[in-house]
Amino acid sequence: MTYIWNRADRVPKENMPHVVEDAFKRWEEDQFKNFEHLSDERKLLVRQKVSKQLREKNVNLIKLGYYK
Repeated sequence: MTYIWNRADRVPKENMPHVVEDAFKRWEEDQFKNFEHLSDERKLLVRQKVSKQLREKNVNLIKLGYYK
């Protein structure tokens, strides 16, 4: 799946980085819906997925010069 933060270079500069940050925040909240009802294995997978995407978002925003 392609996320906006993995294509941050295609977002209009006047919307950066707010659009990417907001999109990630909404996606992250969605990932953690009903988290308490998941098995331990599924919780680990969700955490790994969110962690990986957070890293990707931050790397892309750093490459574009929005963060140091």
